[in-house]
Amino acid sequence: MLLDEVTDLIAANSRDELEQQLTELKEEREDLMPEFDVRSLEEFRERLASEELSAAELRGRRNVVATWEAINTELGLVKHALHLYDAVVELSSPGTDTSSRFA
Repeated sequence: MLLDEVTDLIAANSRDELEQQLTELKEEREDLMPEFDVRSLEEFRERLASEELSAAELRGRRNVVATWEAINTELGLVKHALHLYDAVVELSSPGTDTSSRFA
């Protein structure tokens, strides 16, 4: 499944587009840190348990956790795609035996 996600990203994006996505995702994650005065998702989660929050506040913070986790997942996929970009494009070029889905 991971490889499918990564190859789909490579098929749909140029290296420059993937690098831009990486930048945007890191910016999104970095924007969460000062907003909640934390340096990591783990620190944010620790505060959930230690602070007295209403049910509505807790739901809102859980939404932030879900967003942060989604950003981290996307970051991982984009990083993998960038690491494998050249190899996948080369293997899928018309000069190889594999089908050319990425050229």
